[in-house]
Amino acid sequence: MNSMKQFAEKIIKNIRKALDLVIECIIPTMPIMIGVGMLKVVLIIVGPQVLNILSETSDTYTVLSFVADAGYYFMPIYVAVSSADAFKTNRYIAALTGAMLLSPVFVELVASGRQLSVFGLPIASTSYGNQVISSIIAVWILSYIYNGLEKLLPESMRPICVPLFSIVIMVPIAFCLIGPVGVFLGNRLVDLIMYLKNLGPIGNAIMCAIIPFITIAGLGGANLGAMLLLASTGVDPILFYANVLYNNILGAVTLALYLKDRQPETLASAITAAIGGTSEPALFGIVMKDPKALMSLCVGGFAGGLYAGLFGVKSYAMASFGTFGIITTIGPDSSIVHAAIAMVIGCLVGFVICFITHGNHGQKTAA
Repeated sequence: MNSMKQFAEKIIKNIRKALDLVIECIIPTMPIMIGVGMLKVVLIIVGPQVLNILSETSDTYTVLSFVADAGYYFMPIYVAVSSADAFKTNRYIAALTGAMLLSPVFVELVASGRQLSVFGLPIASTSYGNQVISSIIAVWILSYIYNGLEKLLPESMRPICVPLFSIVIMVPIAFCLIGPVGVFLGNRLVDLIMYLKNLGPIGNAIMCAIIPFITIAGLGGANLGAMLLLASTGVDPILFYANVLYNNILGAVTLALYLKDRQPETLASAITAAIGGTSEPALFGIVMKDPKALMSLCVGGFAGGLYAGLFGVKSYAMASFGTFGIITTIGPDSSIVHAAIAMVIGCLVGFVICFITHGNHGQKTAA
């Protein structure tokens, strides 16, 4: 019994260590996440969804929109740089490791459906925009390659050979190893979502509860792919509104943390999640640090998702994952009233549990 307990404690310790490492790699990118997240909030408010000051077709709206999108699309590069500091390797080769996954030529070839290979190894045709975890794993592997070459090669050869060999070695690893793993996990996520879809209300509840872990695992792209698959009939019975609930409950949980720590970035992250529909600042920068907050988020998601499932809340269109995404539930077999009640239930449950169970927030303690 003691050996099993020690084994379980060791696993938990290693999981916690891995999560701490992910947080260490992501925290330096928080100013970007918060900045573009708040920009998205501003665009929602001044855009046609609220005040209608700016048209979606106006140049100003268009430019600010793609600037905000760039903050998240190129996140693999930003995270690669901070990961290089965490793993103590070259920041610029790390940045290239993240950038090559986002090469416009590669993106176009993937979109065209062309099957690529390198050194005879097949390359997974997938998109890596926003893929934080893939970038961290790639730089972790790079650290062993780059630092190993620094020790192995003569000093006279290092300036040329270390960068060259590191890049050449990382190309098949990034495109042929990390890529297929991401595709495999994405396909399994689609299978899981389809299974949960067939479980009825309890499936909705589970879906809402596990979305934080889907995001942490870097499977947001697969999440969208599954959503498009489910929406191919013109109605999505589980996934889209689950994401709307998740972001708003995350905002409520982060607000509870703000009432404890009074840190401005905590409040900004709560607003970004709930209104802007962008979860990364609150999830990676704040909630992942606190197991109680993460538990509150999952329980709130389960409660809100269960109600939404029981009353048949569905989505009929694609929109923001923020609060205004609730309008997508207006349709013949769904009700925005029940969608609103599900959101209130989830947010209240998450907020109350987090507020009651939370002691001193990690950011305040760190300060």
